Amino acid sequence: MTPRSRPSPPEPEPTAARRAVSPPDPRIETVTGHDVDTLWAHRDRGILDETHAELVDRHRELAQAETGVTFYRTLLHRLSSREFPVDAALFERIDRTVDHLEAAAASRDAAMRRVLDALEPIEAAAQSAPSGGEAQITAADQAALLAIAAAPSSTSIS
Repeated sequence: MTPRSRPSPPEPEPTAARRAVSPPDPRIETVTGHDVDTLWAHRDRGILDETHAELVDRHRELAQAETGVTFYRTLLHRLSSREFPVDAALFERIDRTVDHLEAAAASRDAAMRRVLDALEPIEAAAQSAPSGGEAQITAADQAALLAIAAAPSSTSIS
């Protein structure tokens, strides 16, 4: 009797890289009407206008800076977790890590200011936009309509 082999589990679906959540995310989502991940995807596909593309670019910088802060915070926690002997080398590593954490936090704070600066004109435009019952077309919908209009037609009218 030969043992049956079990089928291997299916390969997991590729997932998007996780990004750090930042404090201005709710403001961005409110003013744009899209979640940040969708805005990132739209930026990658090139369907955002210049103002929104600038906001997404600054937001990516902020997410990267936030990741740096998280890295050094986690390292500092690990260094202080009784894993290493308390000696001069540990104190040197802790000092270096605190210096790196301070620099990462300053970089994050500067990136936050750039995001807020990029967000201001979008918020101002949203406040001054007419609030009539007319629905505005999103950049994604506009791009889809343009693609449909540019596609060659398979039927011809004679």
